Amino acid sequence: MNAKGDANRSVRQTKRRLCEALVALLATKPARQITVRELTTLAGVSRGTFYFHYCDIYDLLEQIETEQLTALHQVTDGVLAGLDGEAPPPALEALFCFLQNNEALCSALIGPNGDPQFVQRLKETISRQVVGHFEHPSQTGPRAAYLAGFAVNGCLGSVEKWLQDGRQCPPPEMARLTWHAIRAVRSL
Repeated sequence: MNAKGDANRSVRQTKRRLCEALVALLATKPARQITVRELTTLAGVSRGTFYFHYCDIYDLLEQIETEQLTALHQVTDGVLAGLDGEAPPPALEALFCFLQNNEALCSALIGPNGDPQFVQRLKETISRQVVGHFEHPSQTGPRAAYLAGFAVNGCLGSVEKWLQDGRQCPPPEMARLTWHAIRAVRSL
């Protein structure tokens, strides 16, 4: 491999180590209490390397959050296509598999030391995707937005509880539970 490829792999590895270190630290304290020094020590990189890639801890956190929102958006795109179906769409199970495979990161971002702004951005992103699916042709007004908000907050509450409890239900079961809840709210 050429030097450019090695450099790219090295950059990816450095960023991955910084991300993993931030996730580990977020498991114990909020971002505002994390210093660049302790982050870089844990990641095994120099402070100069950190500042080459990021302005501060919040810049790193924002980039991680943006990547996760993009990944979640891609995973959940197929969930809404079959709101009328009895069985949960495969994309919903894929979402829970994604959460399980990225449990440490998702727990850090959504958990007690996570970024409330990320959770809000996550809710807004999902709400924009689902609000049209809660519209009822015979009614006008904010009904769809209220039902979508209820469904989104309920689903995120279930996800948070599932992550906190160590993912005791397998992803297919969580997909079924979530699907039944979404469809029940939609039928109101």
